[in-house]
Amino acid sequence: MKQHHNAERQRFAGVLMSGKISEESYLKYLKNQYYCYYTLENHPEYNLPDDRLKRSDNILEDIQELRQTDGEMYRSRMMNALTESTKDYIKYVKDNINTYEDFMAHVYVRYLGDLRGGQMISKKVPGSGKYYEFDKPKELANVIYDNINDDMAGEAKKVFGFATQLFKEMSQA
Repeated sequence: MKQHHNAERQRFAGVLMSGKISEESYLKYLKNQYYCYYTLENHPEYNLPDDRLKRSDNILEDIQELRQTDGEMYRSRMMNALTESTKDYIKYVKDNINTYEDFMAHVYVRYLGDLRGGQMISKKVPGSGKYYEFDKPKELANVIYDNINDDMAGEAKKVFGFATQLFKEMSQA
């Protein structure tokens, strides 16, 4: 998919994969990812096909580890670190996901990417990388594959668009 390759080619994606990302940049990235995942995982109508996919708690643990702070107190201050693309994504998820298929397109892009590429990233980022730890990743990938179809491609392209924009904004930070 062209949109996937475009996201991967962003400068920030290269820095993330290089092992040369600063703790400050990685923290900003984690904060943005936290709210993207938290919004999906707390959607009022749709649930993840398997609770073991949940990432928001793991991301918050990584933030706490790197900042050595209380998660609840820190969570209330994280909103000011959000990029415009993350704010737009949160609004989009809340206002535009009206079918399970749309929801699963977001799960496909975000969680399958973490199950695959996240395994390489976890070894190259500051901290322990709990964000990328999964119980039985191959099994979880199959759970996602069992819940997607070709009709979701249009929505998946939109998710890649948000991810690409976040990477562009992170490169400018």
